[in-house]
Amino acid sequence: MSDTAMWSHEHDEMDECVRALEAVHAFLHHELADADADVIRVHLHACERCMENFDIESTITEMIERSQPAQRAPAGLAARVRVIRRTLR
Repeated sequence: MSDTAMWSHEHDEMDECVRALEAVHAFLHHELADADADVIRVHLHACERCMENFDIESTITEMIERSQPAQRAPAGLAARVRVIRRTLR
């Protein structure tokens, strides 16, 4: 397979790729609003290059999560973060 064919896109806008890759970590950590996550999900299904990058980032994230014990934020901090997130939306 040629490099050109491998990196071909179903869409014309490279800006879509840039936005998707900028949001990949937030997407992986479920930090995006549902509508924003849906946009990224649709893009990843349409763009082989971005899906490959997502797969790499996903694998790295999974490896990091497995190597670290799960920790919870103190209840007070978690509550303050939820309030701040609601006000930012």
